[in-house]
Amino acid sequence: MNCYLCGNKMASDPSWRDLFFLDKPETICRLCRDSFEQAPAGCRICGASGLELCGECSHWETTEFAAVLDSGKCLYSYNPAMKEFFHQYKFLQDAVLAEVFAEELAKSIKKTRAVAVPIPMNHLKLKRRTFAQVDRMLEFGGVDYLHLLIKNEEIQGEKTREERRETRGLFALNGHPLPKKIVLVDDMYTTGTTLRLAAKLLKDAGAEEITFVALIRA
Repeated sequence: MNCYLCGNKMASDPSWRDLFFLDKPETICRLCRDSFEQAPAGCRICGASGLELCGECSHWETTEFAAVLDSGKCLYSYNPAMKEFFHQYKFLQDAVLAEVFAEELAKSIKKTRAVAVPIPMNHLKLKRRTFAQVDRMLEFGGVDYLHLLIKNEEIQGEKTREERRETRGLFALNGHPLPKKIVLVDDMYTTGTTLRLAAKLLKDAGAEEITFVALIRA
């Protein structure tokens, strides 16, 4: 089998676990896997390295978004290898790359024992990119998920960090009954605005505990 990222043939090292299908086959080679950098832990809300509560989350906790996120975790930093992966997966529509981090994402989500709720794409972006990137990773990871949110036409990726923090009204509820415990799932955490807008709407509607898991911290 060839590595999904570099295309080089991967050396096979069969074990007794393979006979019983206990391990999923690797999709990328060890060299590519080692090029990714795991996000450090620290902040109790967003997981940023350093303080128990980072400066950005400290600011959010003085606003109307205080306590809307109970905790969260980002799996990887946005280093050069991850930028290349993200570009190939998200913008070049290489859907098979959903497999690369699906299992790891699934493990983090299942630890929360909450209902997984993906951050949705607006329909214009979905039409352009042909598939929902977060949904596809959840499906490859075997995670059941529930869509509760509808996203409007704003495109956060085209805004500055300051403009993102000022965003309001990004989501609406789709009318589905809300579970009490929710884990929001997104591909990238930048300022935390998107996740907080979603979390506030869900908490105002009756959700009791909201955490998040994001693949990448920018």
